[in-house]
Amino acid sequence: MEHRSIFKFISLGVIYMNELRQYTIGDFWNKLLSGVAMAIVVAVTPGAIIAPFITGLAQHSDFWMTVYNTTNMGTYIVPVAAAILAANQFGFTMIEKASVALAAFAGSGAAVYSKGTWTLVGMGDLINTILVIAIAIVLIFLVRNYVGSFSIIWEPILCASVVGAFGMWSYTYVHMISMTVGNILNSFTDLQPVLLCTLIAMSFAVIIATPLSTVGLAYAIGISGIAGGAASVGATACFMMVAVATYKVNGKGVSFAMFWGSVKMMLANFVKHPRMLLPIAVVGALVGFTDSFIQVKNGSAYAGFGQPVGPINSFTYMHGSVGLNILLLALIYFVLPILYSIVVYLIFKKIPKLYDENDWKVDLSK
Repeated sequence: MEHRSIFKFISLGVIYMNELRQYTIGDFWNKLLSGVAMAIVVAVTPGAIIAPFITGLAQHSDFWMTVYNTTNMGTYIVPVAAAILAANQFGFTMIEKASVALAAFAGSGAAVYSKGTWTLVGMGDLINTILVIAIAIVLIFLVRNYVGSFSIIWEPILCASVVGAFGMWSYTYVHMISMTVGNILNSFTDLQPVLLCTLIAMSFAVIIATPLSTVGLAYAIGISGIAGGAASVGATACFMMVAVATYKVNGKGVSFAMFWGSVKMMLANFVKHPRMLLPIAVVGALVGFTDSFIQVKNGSAYAGFGQPVGPINSFTYMHGSVGLNILLLALIYFVLPILYSIVVYLIFKKIPKLYDENDWKVDLSK
């Protein structure tokens, strides 16, 4: 009996190790981050698009205040939604998903305990949330074959009490680091807007064409103000360049989809032909350079969005003439990115080693 128990223990160990080892480090983080990114987009989008239009109405009407509050409530569920969607990427059961969500919420910093009361303060620190989710997912892989039918007891306890407690401890230090990075970027952008706006816009133009989430990155490092505006116009620059480049080889439908931000559907193209990122980077740099003089602003929750979310929220930071503000936003978010994209497209077309029309074909059958 003793030998059988030892054999069973070893067998279970091999099983869970194989379950975890089927994912490379890259696959593991891609799955986790894709779940987190989708949670952020879903949770933030209602408030990002609707709230700016009803802020004035909400000040004079209980009905519109209710609508305003409900559209902004999504921010608070980001840690929970991120945990569930990330766990879903690994085929977790309902108990496992809920257990990861317990750990994520506890370690996110979205809720603060003071004088016997819990207070919701936002989506918390995204980097710490991601760290806690990763640890909880690995932990469940390690214990799931040992707890068996007792998973409904042990997995919530381990995730909430152990991983959650670790997350609450690590939050202070991780949040301090992420806020420091954001503050440095924001300060440098104020001091050197030309250089930093150019670099930030170029970076976000390229990043949004990768599996990484510009929305998650912007919020994680807390860039806002002029830096947030540069990130937003950079993401938009990518949309416009891809829309222009895909128009001839794919037609109006695909180009229109790219215009509105569907560039992630071309991830396979970008991986296969990295040179496609060159014209995107150039357009991003040009738009960022121009924005260093216009200096549109955006909050960290919306900095990773391109249009239409970007200009809608940039408008809330502007003062003075409404007509002039709308004109400036149209210029930096639409007119100039399109013009720059057309010019860059025409130039790169003449350099065969750097550009090939076939790179931009989208296989809609996949």
